[in-house]
Amino acid sequence: MTLNPTAKNYRVAVAAYEAGRPSYPADIVAALPLQTAHCVVDLGAGTGKFTRLLLPHLSPTARLVAVEPVAEMSARLANEAGIEVINTRADAIDLATGSVDLVTCAQAFHWFDNEPSVAEIARLLRPGGTLALVWNNRDDRAPWVDALSVMIEGYAGDTPRQRSGRWRWILNDPRFVLEKEIVQDHPHRMPRQGVYERVVSTSYVANLPDAEKAVLREKTDGILREDGLGDADEVVFPYVTHLYLLKRT
Repeated sequence: MTLNPTAKNYRVAVAAYEAGRPSYPADIVAALPLQTAHCVVDLGAGTGKFTRLLLPHLSPTARLVAVEPVAEMSARLANEAGIEVINTRADAIDLATGSVDLVTCAQAFHWFDNEPSVAEIARLLRPGGTLALVWNNRDDRAPWVDALSVMIEGYAGDTPRQRSGRWRWILNDPRFVLEKEIVQDHPHRMPRQGVYERVVSTSYVANLPDAEKAVLREKTDGILREDGLGDADEVVFPYVTHLYLLKRT
């Protein structure tokens, strides 16, 4: 298999991704079986927003491996003590069979929700090991966020994304058992400029021509003005975080 061409757009979106994307709730991290894990793989690690949250909860002897195919993204983790980085796809990870206790996929599984990648995850996990799927989803119950989502989704085409629900087949895969699902509101306070960074950190927006991005900036500012946020220094961007914990059978 080859890397989805749209995913390669993240090469030019590293700074926007760091500036515009939220972290993850502490309760979500606390729900993971980290203290007893000997080897953890963060798959689709990106710039390491989720990877960094895992490290403090691991024993000093545990191994933490960030797997990310876009080297420009994982370069943010290059000098992080205690984190190994492997630049490869989800279906080709050079680790021993049954050697992993926990695989996490934060904001990523929809990119590789295919049989070769799931077979590789199943191969890596020991029996009884855990697969954790995590997403921060924009909370469209807020009218301005809904307007922002409509604007962004207009560029999506057939790009893989969590909202499609295509990935949900793994919840019924016989190699895994869904043990727990957690849904939590996750408001993210950020500079107003960060809302535009959030827009252009989207894979299918990141590689648009500068002129089109300028149009998106104007539209973003217009959406915020309509909601009375045009002059705000900071905004609270509402998200809903979803965690699915699956056990390897």
